[in-house]
Amino acid sequence: MSNYQRFQILSAARQELFCPDSPVWVSRYQLSRDLESGKRLLQVRMVNCWEKPIRQVFLRVVCLGAKRERLTQLELLPLPSVTAQPGQIFGEDKPVELSVQGTVFVELFAQRVRFADGSAWDEAEPEGYLAFHAQTVRREDPHFETLADRARSGGVRNDCYFRAQQGLWVCTCGLPNALRSRRCPRCGADRLWLEKHMDPNLLDAPEPPKAPEPAPAPPVYPTPAPSVTVVPAPFREEPTPAPTIIVQTPPEPEPQEAPVSHAGRNAAIAAAALLFLALGAFCSYRYLMPYLRYRQALQARAAGDYDQAVSLLEELGDYRDSRDQISETLARRAADLMGQEKYQEAMELYETLEGYEDRVADCLYAMGVLAYNRQDPASAMDYVRQLQERFPDYDKTETLAQYCCYSLGNQLAQQAAEQDDLQAYEQAREYFSQAGDYEDSAQRIQECDYRIALCELNQGEVIEGVKHLQALGDYKDAQQRRMEAMMGYLTQHTEEYSYSAFLPSWLQELVEAQYPGAAELLQRLSGEGFQFKFQYSGQADTTAMPESVTDLARVFLRFQVDATDDGSPVLVLVRYVLPDGREGRGLLNPNREATGSRGWAQFPFPTDCTKDGTVTLTLYDAELGENTAPLASLQFSFHFAPEKNSAPTGESQPSQRPVPGSAPGTSGG
Repeated sequence: MSNYQRFQILSAARQELFCPDSPVWVSRYQLSRDLESGKRLLQVRMVNCWEKPIRQVFLRVVCLGAKRERLTQLELLPLPSVTAQPGQIFGEDKPVELSVQGTVFVELFAQRVRFADGSAWDEAEPEGYLAFHAQTVRREDPHFETLADRARSGGVRNDCYFRAQQGLWVCTCGLPNALRSRRCPRCGADRLWLEKHMDPNLLDAPEPPKAPEPAPAPPVYPTPAPSVTVVPAPFREEPTPAPTIIVQTPPEPEPQEAPVSHAGRNAAIAAAALLFLALGAFCSYRYLMPYLRYRQALQARAAGDYDQAVSLLEELGDYRDSRDQISETLARRAADLMGQEKYQEAMELYETLEGYEDRVADCLYAMGVLAYNRQDPASAMDYVRQLQERFPDYDKTETLAQYCCYSLGNQLAQQAAEQDDLQAYEQAREYFSQAGDYEDSAQRIQECDYRIALCELNQGEVIEGVKHLQALGDYKDAQQRRMEAMMGYLTQHTEEYSYSAFLPSWLQELVEAQYPGAAELLQRLSGEGFQFKFQYSGQADTTAMPESVTDLARVFLRFQVDATDDGSPVLVLVRYVLPDGREGRGLLNPNREATGSRGWAQFPFPTDCTKDGTVTLTLYDAELGENTAPLASLQFSFHFAPEKNSAPTGESQPSQRPVPGSAPGTSGG
């Protein structure tokens, strides 16, 4: 597909809107669609109207539909970087993609311009654009030849008519210029020369009538001086008489009127002139000077001199929208400070303005991000708290809070691991909980719970530690640790078993899990691990203990003894009461020879009891004493019988009684 067939032109137009403060005039655009990819490509022709080279332009684009209905507005759409010299046409050879679907027409405005020297211009008043029309000069126009001759003589172009209107003037090359511009940056034409020689309105004006020639002045004749006239006498023969002198007096001049004095009229004219000058000065002071200061302030702001702009606008007082322009200037200064990462100064400036609460929140957020990037999550968290307190609806706070909480949790967990600090683990767990679903926060919470439980066990808080380990389920070796703690606590607190609310359940769970020693401990604590049997002539009777015996010296205790935490066997204290009322105490397994297995041991009863009755035995853990619950309580009957001289058939008679505390020669299972 050729390029001509590939691209469909949606719209193209000349834009005759111009902002006198803008360094760029957007003169024409063309919007095309790539039929292969469906992308909309925008080409823009612009002219540099300032005296500085331009590096990049950002446009404000109003997107319109097929019926010129407004779709949306794009802010700061960047165009490809260029280097446009003053007066140069540029931009149309570098199309840019327009992503708004359905766009058929556009309106374009220069919103930001960056110059080659690093300075920038920003659009001050979006409503400050003026409509103009560059009218082309045609050959059929009656003044074509006259303007062509004058253009050749002045060295200017004759493409368009010169036109001056409020806020701008249109050069004969077709470029609009601000009134502040004396020369056109595109062709170099002088505005004053164009006004005098190329303005078509002056060509159509009628020539002023010639002044009538003054009438010739009447001749001035000199006044005759007094003369002497000699009148000759008639000729006579007679002797001539002496001549007579006659003096002729000239006629008296006619009386002339005195000259009229014009002092009053001159005074009136002078007063009117003074009044006119005063009125002009007043108008200049009242209207022209404020306007010039106003425009100077906006130009200073566009150049980045915010202090001068604010100073000029403050001098204007309530002129036009000077108060609003001061706020806008301060806001732009704060925006520049944000661009320089001076967020604290920018925030303090925004706080003095109304309607910039969202920018204050942006500054707090930016300072929090900087603190977080400096690996100072505690300071970042302070900014998060300020955001949560002052701007609860700010949408970026939650994300930053998660970052900070996660980092603080990591720091505290590391500190807790180094110092085995239970409180630090609890604080770390709280921060991980606030981090929500960020990263592996859930797993970090489990690790903190695990470490908290181990700290509690190490500090003797076994019951709390067992609860925390139970809640962890299958995490690491939590259940193995839990059973070890339960078994250790049961072994150390057997005196609490009979009245405890939870120890029986712990022991039952351990037995069901077949934890080593749990079944034996259950037998011991329940009394089922102690059985009494008796022996005659060194033979152990493995049957059940009879209800009565006739020889206390032949009574042996069949037992199973559990080990303590330090590995030594339990020592059992036996308290007895004989039928004749005598009481006594003794130790079972005093040598601690039997551990973890059943065995026989003789208990040293007195053998001189001759009264029949009941023998009562009460067994205690010797290390805990008689003030605790007994391990077991047993009774049997005693019937006195004299010592026999002969042993039963098939059995040998011992030479003497067994030594108290020694085991019989043959042990039962």
